[in-house]
Amino acid sequence: MNTTNDDSSCASNDSDVAFAFVNFDGVDFNEEEINDKTTQGNEQDEDYRRICETDQAASNPVEKKCMSNQNDNDVDVKHVTNKNLVDACNTMIMGKDTHEKSEPSKNLSSELATLSYEKVLAAEIILDEEAKYAIKEEERILMNDCYLGQIEDEKDDENIASSVLDESGTIRRIRESSKLLSQGHYIDILNGPTSTDLLADDDENPDVTLTASQKVRRCVLQYCTTVAKCVEVELFAVAALNLFIQLNYTGPSIHHGGVLRPGKEEKMTDSIMSINPHPLFTSCLKCRVGQSMMMDGDGSDNNNQELPIDPTFRNAVHAELSVDGEWPCPVSKYPYFLLLARSILSTLADPNRPDWSQYLLEDVEDKVVIRKQNSGNFYEPPSAIFVACAESLSCAPIWCARAIVAHSRLLQCDEPSVTLWRAAKKEFDVCLMKYCENVEKDEENLLACKILLEYGLAQHHFDIEKKGKPFFWRALRHSNLNVEVTGAEGRRTKYQKKATAQMLVKAKPTKDVQKVNDSVNKENIGKQEVKLEEDTILLDKVKYVEEGDNVHFQLTILQQTVLLALCLDVKNDNPMDGLTAEQMGAYLERVLQQHDDWMVYATGLLERAWLESERNHTRERALLQLQALADQHTNRLTFTQSTFQAAVEDSAPPQERLRNIHYIVYPPRWSILKDLAERYAKIGIVTSAAEFFEEIELWDEVVECYRRAGKEKKAEEVVRKRLMESETPRMWSALGDITGEVSCYEKALELSYGKFSSAYVALGKYYTDKGDLNQAVEHYKMAVHIKPLSPHVWFRLGTLSMRLEDWETALQAFTEVVQQEPEEGDAWANVAAIHMHNKNPQEAYPALNESLKLNRNNWRVWISKLYTCMDLKKYDEAIQACFVLIDFKAKKNESEGVPSLEEKVVKALVGGAIKSFNDANDSRDTSATESARRTLGRVRDLLAALRTSMKEPWLFEISSYFSECIGRADLALDDLMKEYRSLLNFRGWETDLVMLQRICRVLSQIAELHFEENDREQLKKFNFLVNGVVKRVKAAYFDPSKLPNDHLNQLQDIVNRIATE
Repeated sequence: MNTTNDDSSCASNDSDVAFAFVNFDGVDFNEEEINDKTTQGNEQDEDYRRICETDQAASNPVEKKCMSNQNDNDVDVKHVTNKNLVDACNTMIMGKDTHEKSEPSKNLSSELATLSYEKVLAAEIILDEEAKYAIKEEERILMNDCYLGQIEDEKDDENIASSVLDESGTIRRIRESSKLLSQGHYIDILNGPTSTDLLADDDENPDVTLTASQKVRRCVLQYCTTVAKCVEVELFAVAALNLFIQLNYTGPSIHHGGVLRPGKEEKMTDSIMSINPHPLFTSCLKCRVGQSMMMDGDGSDNNNQELPIDPTFRNAVHAELSVDGEWPCPVSKYPYFLLLARSILSTLADPNRPDWSQYLLEDVEDKVVIRKQNSGNFYEPPSAIFVACAESLSCAPIWCARAIVAHSRLLQCDEPSVTLWRAAKKEFDVCLMKYCENVEKDEENLLACKILLEYGLAQHHFDIEKKGKPFFWRALRHSNLNVEVTGAEGRRTKYQKKATAQMLVKAKPTKDVQKVNDSVNKENIGKQEVKLEEDTILLDKVKYVEEGDNVHFQLTILQQTVLLALCLDVKNDNPMDGLTAEQMGAYLERVLQQHDDWMVYATGLLERAWLESERNHTRERALLQLQALADQHTNRLTFTQSTFQAAVEDSAPPQERLRNIHYIVYPPRWSILKDLAERYAKIGIVTSAAEFFEEIELWDEVVECYRRAGKEKKAEEVVRKRLMESETPRMWSALGDITGEVSCYEKALELSYGKFSSAYVALGKYYTDKGDLNQAVEHYKMAVHIKPLSPHVWFRLGTLSMRLEDWETALQAFTEVVQQEPEEGDAWANVAAIHMHNKNPQEAYPALNESLKLNRNNWRVWISKLYTCMDLKKYDEAIQACFVLIDFKAKKNESEGVPSLEEKVVKALVGGAIKSFNDANDSRDTSATESARRTLGRVRDLLAALRTSMKEPWLFEISSYFSECIGRADLALDDLMKEYRSLLNFRGWETDLVMLQRICRVLSQIAELHFEENDREQLKKFNFLVNGVVKRVKAAYFDPSKLPNDHLNQLQDIVNRIATE
């Protein structure tokens, strides 16, 4: 037998598929009744394939049962092991290649053990004046997204005694932090007194075993003894989050990049060097003092260019931010601040929940359950006072959810992290209950609209079903906005004479829009747009025939973000064709009528550029627009911002850019560059695309672009050069993909502290290709331990475990696959194959049914179901499987190797059905008898179908026996004659003792039937037939001494008896 390896996967088209072969041993049925009429002659134990082979053809979920003229409800479902019919699968043979058997997995189960922690309940506390003021200040600054515009609120609440404020240093810190947040001075907060007190370095009791996130949690639990201190720490965390978003999403850069006002020296006053990281974390983040910020050490003007980062420090931060084995984007700026914000906000928002490094399995009302880690689990329970103080905060859940979304978008993975989605969903659900129920006031409506909008966008980012659609429309209901998508006649080009139908979005507020007094320079916002060339034939905007359609009502910024969300919903809900682009363009045209907010306007320009890049007349403008939006993250001079005024003076400050960033889908800078590079590559500018991909360290794409440019060796040179400058796990892994050197993957694991799951997967594939399956299994185990939600890796692990005959690990692996991907039919089939090997048909049966629901066209699974149903005496379903296999045999190509039904299976099926009928008849159970009678009808139809497709002698033998059992002797005689004729077709039967014995047996049976009929004419004809056989046998032997006298005597006895009769 051969073992076939197919490199196709359950989920990602890159894993092996297991193959198993089952030895179907001898089948006996009702031997005392039929041994005198049948013989096992010429039986050969064939091996039958029992498990799945990946067939990626589209599955047909509906298939008509192949029961001709039978009632589909006549299925006998008794669960009784049929020992007399089918011996269970004795062996599973994995092909000619033999591998050393692995030890049953001690171990995978122990590695996936769980730990549970009881939740700490909140103590009862009474909010004092300090706490009340702190919460009010928290809501004032954080509910307004850290943007107050020109609003100056320097007067204290009259209800708060001035003596309380004077005596409370915490309140002064809160007020100062609020002011700095509203001004965009985030580094000042992170360098301030809160940092000194909160992140104090405990030299007396250093715990070097704790990670940075664990140290942050410990600091927060110890420092936050009052509600006011919780608010102070919350503002500190929000400053860290805003700084990360500024540096990676919105800009501007904190480094002026050499762009100075002519004749005036400028120097950056906000120093970031001393807080990246804070001194407390230098040891756990592998940071050399003074080296995380400045690697060149020349002491020159460090404000000119962004400072190099210690690669060891960066990799340590990325290792802490990795989730489910997925690695953060290597070109992100200052990810330490996201690590700091996530650690603080998750502790404040949900004190009883472990951090993201602990794989959370269950979070119920009184406890949390996490997966046990080999390196140990850290969980420091909060005090009851801290839980009570944290629960008093108003904004911690929503800001924690924002940090989680930013964390998810930082990861470079094909599928969003389920761990992070569970955490984000919990926080958003808290916000929904708190702010979106029983809404009455206008202020409550606006807040509910923001929460719903953010929740919908989070579902879009996490690729949840419907991608936020219900929440977008709920947000619309709370936004005081009426939206109508309609059509109107208009002109798109300068020389167009006849107006044509254009899609139009009409948006009208249901309430008057109050003018907000802020300092936004709307003229500068509009300068982000790249205008069309003067010689283009297109108009800047569609000119509608009806003047009323050219008039647009003034919308609030929140209402504009709702329109952008509805535009996104059109994209998510429809195929990307011309009609979808037209509808999205109508929404974007309405949003771009106003330029009230820097990032909302930039988002409209970005999405319009995506659409225009597919059109000939606007492709150039679209690429320039994408480049301009990417450049605005920096203060460098580029061809889209070529002057100091364009780069700095006309640029919006951080607080204006961040005010609405959470209500739009504006991507980080590396995503914009990736999109721009892909569009360059699409139109054939592959060298420029490779440079963009190189900048954001997408090495697979770099290799592909250089390959298309005919520069295959250039990719390896680029990667090696970058490795000499700075090492990252992803870069080493990319070099391993290029060179095939296993040491590259090992280096990637070393740099990632064993948290880069892709390297383990690559090593597993490497050892699989080498044939070292034990090593491959160990690496795949490590990969799923780091990233349990990897169905394709679990599939590979299960496949190799089956080949190593480690059935326990294989079963656990495929069980994980079907739990994570319930529609993976191949995994269900392999689960069934393992149960069949373990002689457990009861468990195999439902798994086979699930597999066939998903792929009805895999004949191997139908064979498995046939054998399993025989084991369980489910004869009706076994007959259905036979019909399907007959149909496959007739329709599929010979190369697919669909086998014919084997003699023993048909014998077992016929004998079992007859025995079931006899047992039911003896028990006088009317319903069981009728069911068994219908089964016999299906058996008759099956035999008829087989006789049309095959002419094997054993088939006529079985058919004859069946006809005799149901009282049709005439049909039995006819089948015996057909069997006799088919036996005579074998060349050399006269000298083949086995064949001659079968012929003698058939002639004896025919003679008995003729004797029972006592028809002289038929006996005379039969006498000539027997004599003819005798003559042919004698003629075949030249030496009379070698004649088969025993068989000839048996035939002579028949002749003599006929003469006597």
